[in-house]
Parts: sequence; structure tokens; C-alpha cells
Amino acid sequence: MKPATFVTSFRLLAKNQFRIAIRRIQVQQGWFVRIVIGVMLVYSAFILLTLGFFFDRFSSEVWPQLDPVTVVNRYLLAMFVSLFFMRFLFQKTPKIKIIPYLHLPIRRGALIAFFQSASLFSIHNFYPLLFFVPFWLRFVQQSSAVSSPEMWMVAVMLLIGTSHYANLLLRAILQRNAPFFYGLMSLFMITAFVDETSGIGLQQPVSEYMFTRILSGQIIEIWLLLLVFGTIAFASTLQLLKSVKSPEARSQPVRVTSLNIPESWGLVGHLVRLELLLLWRNRRPRHYLLVSLLFSTMYLVFMLGTGTAVNSSAFSALVGLFASGGFVLNYGQLMFGWDSEHYQALVTRDVPFSAMVKAKLIVLQGSCVALFVISLPLFISFRSDLVPLHFAFLFYNAGITTVLIMELAARNNQAIDIGKSGGFFNYEGFSAKHWLWFIPTALPPVLFMMAMNDSPKIALILLASIGFVSILLTDVWTHYFARGLNGRKHKMIEGFTKSAG
Repeated sequence: MKPATFVTSFRLLAKNQFRIAIRRIQVQQGWFVRIVIGVMLVYSAFILLTLGFFFDRFSSEVWPQLDPVTVVNRYLLAMFVSLFFMRFLFQKTPKIKIIPYLHLPIRRGALIAFFQSASLFSIHNFYPLLFFVPFWLRFVQQSSAVSSPEMWMVAVMLLIGTSHYANLLLRAILQRNAPFFYGLMSLFMITAFVDETSGIGLQQPVSEYMFTRILSGQIIEIWLLLLVFGTIAFASTLQLLKSVKSPEARSQPVRVTSLNIPESWGLVGHLVRLELLLLWRNRRPRHYLLVSLLFSTMYLVFMLGTGTAVNSSAFSALVGLFASGGFVLNYGQLMFGWDSEHYQALVTRDVPFSAMVKAKLIVLQGSCVALFVISLPLFISFRSDLVPLHFAFLFYNAGITTVLIMELAARNNQAIDIGKSGGFFNYEGFSAKHWLWFIPTALPPVLFMMAMNDSPKIALILLASIGFVSILLTDVWTHYFARGLNGRKHKMIEGFTKSAG
């Protein structure tokens, strides 16, 4: 491809991607959702800018004996580990954008180069700079003890780029070799667990040592970061090229040799069995299960392992919410979307909506119990004082969180192809309301725990009691959702059919 043609192609691709982004916002989101998202983005940007410019006032409250630059240097690697996991939940791979252009007379290498480069222009890479740029201008550049402030900013940019391409690389590995991905995540979790429990705490001293040397003008660390960035970017590009050359085939179902249920469970029992089989046999739902298990334990290692990470009532409430309710919050939002492929056949059979709803409620409530049991040893090992909170949120999640998520799921009419696209958190079937719904789900217990900060035991008793009463009212909730589904069945069938086509 000639240089002029190459530049022209890149210019047209960039213009086309910009138009697609604008049209997606205009078509998929209503004006109210756009306003809410806009306010949240502006508010988040304001917080980061303020924190960057006035970091000394915040750091002096927690680390009064350390200057702001030392504090940030000490926690830089931890920041980017956290940033990586946040972007892993939300950032998409460029493969989806490349596929529609494969028929054009443009080399695949050029397409991949464009979309790999264009993927850097992401909110996940832009928002960290809202903190680091003002922090660098105010504290790093103005410090008399710093001899090479520009190198420090270059190192931060390399970390952002490394986090970006590491996310794309791991997503590609998950799509092509899921067992290897789960092995990597398990190894990372075990390493973090050993590091925290043994009291070694390597991350902070390594981070402080590396960035202190960079500020003093040492270039070895810069070359090391550049080498890591280049290696991961190249590996990510290579994996993307492989995935484009050999598109992922529709996943074959995992066969379950036996999953018997008692005959006394009747129709509801058989529907529970079908739900569990759908969950385990199909790749995308199975990812939600396995990753919920990993994150429910991995994040708890980080949040509970230091012993002082969970101090505020609000943060404690979020820990309790995710520890036993992580699967409900993720998988449960698409509870009826998983059935979209055969939903029309399902509702025309002699299957009452009440039995269908009750089976799904049992699966979600059972997941709360399962995650509670799995994560209980972590609470006992790291923060035994939070075990009562863990118990209280077991009842709250099983009784209240499950109902709130089912309210959202029962109004979702976006089709999902559960056999295709096994990539991690493919957002087919999701919309902005699914992200915004987290606010009314998580905010009430968080605000309640903050309001009852002086009486935490009473707060936990009340939360557990509310959840327990809601569990006793499962039949009431079942009939409520069944009536709603029956009234919306034609709308849901139409929505599943249109979005599938």
C-alpha cells in the first residue's frame, strides 16, 4: 500500500469511527441517560483534577510525614494494578470493530495497526491523566529535589499504555485459551495472598524505589518500562492478528454427565436444573460464573489483606455487597436475556411464569450462599471483625439485591447469543441502564451504613432482618415478577427477535 493511500485510508477510518461513536450515543441512549452519564463524567473529572492540584492537602491527613511525590511514588504500581482491573471490566477489544472492514481492499496489518493505535484514545487512558498532569505540574516539576521531572511523566504514560495493552492481551488469551487465562488469574491471586499474609509487601517499596530513581535521572527503569510496554503491545497485536485470521468459532457446549434433582421439586426443580445446565454448558454465562468466583476472592484479598483497607462504613458496605452478591450483580442482570434464543418457545409451552421466576430466584439466592461460604475463610483470616457484616449482607443480598436485580432483568429485551462470543464481559444485551441500575442497588445499604456509623451492630441487624423478611416473601416477589412478565411477554419476544436479527 502506497504511503498516500495508507494515510487516506487511516483518515477515512478515523472519520468513520467518529461518526459511529456519535450515532451510537444518539441512537442507543435517551436524553435522560445522556444527561446522567454526562453529569457523572464531569463530576469524576472534577474530582480527579481537584485531587491532582491539591493532593498535598489530602495526603497530609493520612501521611503527614511524607511529601506528596513520595506518597504517589509509593503507590503508583498499586494504582495501575487497580486501573487494570477496572478497565478489564469495561474496556472492549478492537476485534469487534475490525471485522466489518475485512472485506475492504485494506491489508489486515494496516487495519490492526489503525485500531490498535486508535484504541489508545480511550476514556480509560484519558481520565488518569486528569490526576497525573496537574499533580506533575504542581508537585513534580516544581520540586527542587527532582532532577528529571519529564522522565517521571514519561514513565506514567508508559504505565498507562502497558495497562491498556495488557488488558487487550488478556482478553485475547481468554477468548482463545480460557484455561490458561484462569490459571494466570489464579497464580496472581495466590501471589497476592502470599505477599499480604507473609507481611512482605513488595509492591510499595519496589514502586517507591523505581520512581525515585527515575526522578533522579536514572534511565535504566525507563528502558525497562519501555521494554515491557513494547513486549506487551507486540504480543497484544499478534494475538489480535491471529484472532482476525482465524475467527473464533461458536463454542461447543460443555457436557454435564449428571445433574439430578429430587422429583419432589417438580417443575421448579427441573427449571432450576435447566438454568444451571445453561449456565455451565455455554461459554459466556460460564465466564460470568468463573470470573465472579475469581474476583470475589481476589478483590477480597486486596481489600481485606492489608487489615486497614476497609475502615469506612461505606466501603465496608460495598465489600459486603460484592462478597456474596457479585454473581447476582453481574449474571442476574441478564437473567431472562440468557433465554432469548428460545424465549418464544418457552413462553408458549405449559410453563407458568411463576415457576420460571421462582427457579431463577432460587439460582440467584443460592449463588449468594455459595459465594458466602467461599469468601468466609478470607474474612476470618484477614478481618474477623467483619464476619458479622458478611453474615448480614448474605441475607441482604439474597433478599433485597436479588429482587432489585430481577426487576431490571425482567425488563430487559435485548437478545444474547450465549454460544458465540465467549470474550470476557461482552456487553451484548447491556445498555446504559444496566450500569446506572447499580446506583439504586448499592446506594441504599451504603448510605444506611454511613448514617448508622455510630451504631454499626444495630445497622447490621436491621439490614439482615430486612433481607430475611424479603426472603420469606419470595412467593410474593415471584407472583409480582410473573404478572409483569406476562404483561410484557409480547414486547419481550419482539425485542429478543429484533435484536437477534
